[in-house]
Amino acid sequence: MTAGFLEKNDCKIGDKLRVQLYGTDKTYIIAGEIKDALLGSDMMGNTRLIINEEDFSTYEDDENLKEYSGCIFYIDSDNVRALTSEITMASNILFSGNRDMIKLAYVMEMIVAMIVLVLSVVLCIVSFVLLKFVISFTINEEFREIGVMKAIGIKNHKIRSLYMTKYIAMSVVGGILGFLAGIPFGNMLIETVSEKMLLGNDLGILFNALGAVIVILIMIGFAYLCTAKIKKFTPLDAIRDGQTGERYGKRSKYSLKKTHFGNAFYMAVNDLLSAPRRFITIMLSFFICSIFVFGVVLVCDTMKSDRLITAFGKKSDVYITDAKLMKMEFMSQEGDDVFKDTFKKIERDLEKLGMPGTVSMEIWYKYPVTYNGETAFVTFQQNRVTQASDYEYLEGSAPQNANEIALTRQISEQLDARIGDTLTIDFGTEKRDCIVVAYFQTMNQLGTVIRLHEDAPTSMEYSSAMMSFQIDFSDRVNADEIEKRIQMIKDYYDIEDVFNAKDYCDECMRVADTMDAVSKLLLVITCIVVMLVTVLMERTFISDETSQIALLKAIGFKNGFIIRWHIYRFTIVTVISEILAIVLTYPVTKLWCDPIWNMMGATHVDYYFKPYSLLLVYPGIILIINLISALLTALYTKKITSNDIRNIE
Repeated sequence: MTAGFLEKNDCKIGDKLRVQLYGTDKTYIIAGEIKDALLGSDMMGNTRLIINEEDFSTYEDDENLKEYSGCIFYIDSDNVRALTSEITMASNILFSGNRDMIKLAYVMEMIVAMIVLVLSVVLCIVSFVLLKFVISFTINEEFREIGVMKAIGIKNHKIRSLYMTKYIAMSVVGGILGFLAGIPFGNMLIETVSEKMLLGNDLGILFNALGAVIVILIMIGFAYLCTAKIKKFTPLDAIRDGQTGERYGKRSKYSLKKTHFGNAFYMAVNDLLSAPRRFITIMLSFFICSIFVFGVVLVCDTMKSDRLITAFGKKSDVYITDAKLMKMEFMSQEGDDVFKDTFKKIERDLEKLGMPGTVSMEIWYKYPVTYNGETAFVTFQQNRVTQASDYEYLEGSAPQNANEIALTRQISEQLDARIGDTLTIDFGTEKRDCIVVAYFQTMNQLGTVIRLHEDAPTSMEYSSAMMSFQIDFSDRVNADEIEKRIQMIKDYYDIEDVFNAKDYCDECMRVADTMDAVSKLLLVITCIVVMLVTVLMERTFISDETSQIALLKAIGFKNGFIIRWHIYRFTIVTVISEILAIVLTYPVTKLWCDPIWNMMGATHVDYYFKPYSLLLVYPGIILIINLISALLTALYTKKITSNDIRNIE
């Protein structure tokens, strides 16, 4: 069986699986895990189990199971459009889709893969930022040696070549180690995102080697640019302890008398205003990592909310997807009236439990549609109990009679039909000309769906799928009361799969937990980056400001004051970075995520901004990590004494 089935049902290889269907009762042992390219995606909604021919013949020869049997046909064609039109002449087709549609069924797995890819790019960018810190720190530390070399006549390019020799060696060694370590690490990442996908790589490790070479070349070029600072040093710098004089060119707008937070805070703010360029790099690193994390959190929170419920159907109080309920006495009848009787019986049961309400169900049908001389099989959605006006539409008005329909943008492009056009639908018993009156969005069938009016002449003979039982309570209920009623329904029918609107969205997509795990992974990586940047920059600041720190101590300032001064700088920088990331999270997330939603059928997504996550938890963790890193590094200033005012070692 597939990995998705094992995970959802908490099974493992070696477990036993009992299959009961009418007169058959067989027990199997789970022998292994398969990847099913056609039905392996959670969005397909079906699972295929592989059994041997002898076991299969038991079901194949059972006359009671004939109506439940079917076949899957794989067709290779160089004219898919014409083939699709020809297939409409066949009957009893539950599903048909081309290769592109099947690939899109793995869009949620592709989102995770894309996040891993973007994460790699972000880490590369941050790595180069850290590289700049390290090179600048090294050059600043060795200003005396550089000044002496220039004093004895060594040219700039010779001095730069000394540093470049070291950085080239480091780049090559680091690239080789990264190439070797990247093979098993890359395979591990691929396994995490391709558990259900079939992926191939015809070039083997060539991509790994090419990537390592590109990174080495970029690092060498970047290091060469960073060593340009050597040109600015002069022999006098060795005498002046690397100082070129104080800045008196302009007056700061933030004066000491305006501050209400103490001298340490004033000095921190004044440092940022006096030399903003040295802090912009830090802010950029924090901002890039944070906005990426916040974007994933925003998408994850949206998936866990009920904002996407209208992309799957009508918003109701309770949804029941448990197949056990389908197989009970509700489905013992035949004919198109079976659902009306079933709904009424469930409503009577709910009435007995003190939960009056209306029961309905979305049913999918497959009918051929003809427009402009071309015919295609299309999936239709209809709920005979609710009204078409109960659903949301992007443009136009809801269908008001049986001869009016609503299209998705995907169907509109596929059929080249627009609002006002007339499509001919073959309902089996009759053909009807139906006018397009609206556009709507749905993530069902990746958006390739047409919505029918509740009075359209559908027949269960052409149904392809039945969605969940939807319950709309007639009395006013809050979220807590709905949860209580869900538990009562589970106990009464002895079933498990009963959801509210939020959990039903999660059940339909089945990727929110994966996205949540990815967001936590990104948070950990962001915290590591914050620590590295903070430690390296603070260490650089301490080295540059040794004389200033010594002077402060000489005139009576305590260690605590100096430590607060250094911590405040990073606190201000982090707060500004996090505020910018929070403010820009929504537009940036729409920029990269809206095209993904569009592929899934949702052209307009209302993101759910959860204040607790995006205003408190994630920014708070990043800020705390930053403060701890700055504090621990700033403790090094205790080693500096007033005697270090003239120390240039």
